[in-house]
Amino acid sequence: MIKENQPEIIDVEELMTDLESDEDEDGEEEDDDKENIRPNIETENVDCSRQNCSTTAVPLSEIDVSSFRRPDLNSCTLFDPKLLAAFEQAVKEHMKMNEEIHHVEKKPRIEEEEEEESDPLLAFEEKCPAGGDGSVILYTTTLKGIRKTFEDCKSVRFLLESFKVIFYERDISMHSEYKEELWRVLGGKVMPPRLFINGRYIGGADEVLTLHEQGKLKVLFNGIPLDNCNGACEGCGGVRFVLCFVCNGSHKIIGDDGMSSECMKCNENGLIVCPLCC
Repeated sequence: MIKENQPEIIDVEELMTDLESDEDEDGEEEDDDKENIRPNIETENVDCSRQNCSTTAVPLSEIDVSSFRRPDLNSCTLFDPKLLAAFEQAVKEHMKMNEEIHHVEKKPRIEEEEEEESDPLLAFEEKCPAGGDGSVILYTTTLKGIRKTFEDCKSVRFLLESFKVIFYERDISMHSEYKEELWRVLGGKVMPPRLFINGRYIGGADEVLTLHEQGKLKVLFNGIPLDNCNGACEGCGGVRFVLCFVCNGSHKIIGDDGMSSECMKCNENGLIVCPLCC
């Protein structure tokens, strides 16, 4: 008989065998659950302090992205200084590349703008009527047959008078040679008003008034003498024409034999250009 108070004897070999079997079962369970194991985020982070990082600018293609750290919520900034430096460098390289691409395209345009700013008249077509070099010439008409044409001529004339510049008005209704001259310069039958400045064709009423509204007309008169007269011309009263001194405006001359002939000193209306203001 076994005594009840006798201590139990433990078999060490049997106990070790049981432990080894338990470890094998745990290993199999871990192998089966490998797919559910979450990656250790801390092991994926790269400590930039361990690497030999440099803040000097390097080509964008050679930057090691793995050297950037993840945002630290406890730090004063959420961005890696190296990441910010790389982003700034990328922006500078992009801007520099765009400037180099557009440099060739912008250069001719800039040169043209500088040339136009130096002399704005160069932007207009060169068409110089007789005596138009270094002066302002305005072709107009005083006939009221076409009201719009008459009003346009009046508007441009008033505009030139307000600038106080010396200009020569050539009325095609008073002198046929002015009309032929205008058609010859512009290569066609055009209606007045037509403005020329220093041998450059500015345009008609619409073009001149548009330039004035844009503030670009006054600069075209640089170098043009100013009109210091306080009133109209004493000889013609501002009409620009006077009666012929030879035929007294009849455009005919009576010879000694009683025969009449055309006066060669005046136009078809018996007028001559005012010798004082024109």
